[in-house]
Amino acid sequence: MDWHDLAKFVEAWAAQHALPVNLRGKQFLMVDFEDDNDCAFFYPGRTQFSQNAFTVALAGVVRRRHGRTVRVTITPEQYRAWLLAEKLPDSAENRQSFIESRYRVEDLV
Repeated sequence: MDWHDLAKFVEAWAAQHALPVNLRGKQFLMVDFEDDNDCAFFYPGRTQFSQNAFTVALAGVVRRRHGRTVRVTITPEQYRAWLLAEKLPDSAENRQSFIESRYRVEDLV
């Protein structure tokens, strides 16, 4: 995937996740990982390098919409704690639901 394809992918992702056009006064939490294993746990086949490229491109979208970005490191242990709290089994769908819920818009404090 080249940068042009990545930019199109990120714009589509932003639209799919209803990222507001105006993020002034907001911060956007973005997922980061400690290593390739943690990245692959949530996104099979994706490396930390490709996740970082996605995050950099997404940060550009957020900045163009006048928002700030915050990277949040997510681990499988956090996911397992979430599973226990929610009383859910481990599954590909639950991993996807958990990790996608970590991307979110918040008011600046």
